[in-house]
Amino acid sequence: MRVPRSNARLACCLAALAALVLTLCGTPARADDGTHGWGARYPEPFFNGNVGDPSVTMVGKRMVVVATGPQINRAYKDPGRPWRYQQPVLTHRPKWAIAEGGIWAADIAKVGRRWVLYYAVPVAGLGDFGRCIGVAVAKKALDSFKPVGKRPLVCPSAALVPTAQDPVVTTPDLPSRGVIDPSLYREGKQNYLLYKTDGKPSSIRLLPLSKSGKRVRTGQDPANPSVELVRSEGVIENPVLARKAGAYYLFASEGDFARCSYQQTWRQSASLTDWSLAVPTVLLDSTITQGLCGPAGGDVVKHKGRTTLYFHGWVRLHSSKPKGMNYWAWNGGEKYGRRAMYAARLTFPGGVPTVKKYLTRHGPAAPQGVPMRVPAPY
Repeated sequence: MRVPRSNARLACCLAALAALVLTLCGTPARADDGTHGWGARYPEPFFNGNVGDPSVTMVGKRMVVVATGPQINRAYKDPGRPWRYQQPVLTHRPKWAIAEGGIWAADIAKVGRRWVLYYAVPVAGLGDFGRCIGVAVAKKALDSFKPVGKRPLVCPSAALVPTAQDPVVTTPDLPSRGVIDPSLYREGKQNYLLYKTDGKPSSIRLLPLSKSGKRVRTGQDPANPSVELVRSEGVIENPVLARKAGAYYLFASEGDFARCSYQQTWRQSASLTDWSLAVPTVLLDSTITQGLCGPAGGDVVKHKGRTTLYFHGWVRLHSSKPKGMNYWAWNGGEKYGRRAMYAARLTFPGGVPTVKKYLTRHGPAAPQGVPMRVPAPY
């Protein structure tokens, strides 16, 4: 049927108007199912708090996270409820530690009937940022943890502290700036602690632990109980071990944590202690995540048959928008940013760790903006 000329002109005008509206206002929004695929913009935080170097655990249906902070940050979330901070995490610092300086990258886990917390606390004798690793225990994940022992679990001999259970014997070309980023790995009934030797070059070491997780395993060489797994001329840190289909996977963070170029990597090995042939592969960076700033510091959690990577990224103080690519958290920059926590579902197709989708909390119970009483970053 032929359309009269006047109607045709009207149709053209309406079509042009519709095109203009779409250009100015965008396409209609789709319903958000709480996940983000690769075609979306950068993912929104799973927890828009201050959650640098997160360690996540499940207590029934409750999620608990501890993170870097002045005295360790801790928050929890019940189903259908917003995140809530729960302090203090430590009853007090151990006597061998100094009072000033934040406690970095704590790791929380249930070992036997008790909850165990590993943490990197400042000590004297190792310079401005020197830290050593201690252990604390509690009956419940949200209780205040009490430090155990009269000496560090891991600490270089140069520190002005009682001799540690692991004195960190390394080669002369590694700096003695301290040890940070403790991470518990369990295989069957065996416990191990991964940690980083700080400075450049840096390394990741593995320490066999006792059944309780509080001491070095009996039978280890007391002078040198740990073994080096990986070394980097730059920065490698935040180690997390996982095992899948007989293979070991070492997840780590590499680069400058204070910059947006910080990235999450992984390596694969058939051996727990021999990583000489392992090749580092980038899992997350600012490009892969469509604009997140420094996506790394990840913790790998297996729960109900699913594997999830919880990691941090720098965002603005009062929103969830990632910091710009030129952001630097040192030199005063930490006053203008914080690290929110993100979550990504991990799969292993063909033995390759792959982010399947990002997870985001939505709905009326989701945090609106930034939770109240966000602890300071350091």
